[in-house]
Amino acid sequence: MLTLASKLKRDDGVRGPRASNPASDSTRRVSVRDKLLVKEVAELEANLPCTCKVNFPDPNKLHYFQLTVIP
Repeated sequence: MLTLASKLKRDDGVRGPRASNPASDSTRRVSVRDKLLVKEVAELEANLPCTCKVNFPDPNKLHYFQLTVIP
């Protein structure tokens, strides 16, 4: 998770407000879906009850996670 979030920040910082080369911009463009997914994961972790744990086996695939619920 942190890997994708840091990649999004790094790509936005490198690209700046507007890239001068549109071809290179399209190869580095981060989808809106990925940005929203990072925000949703952060919200999930912040609001998760203490009886639940979330685990992301691959930090670059935030759509795949394991949720453990303990009674």
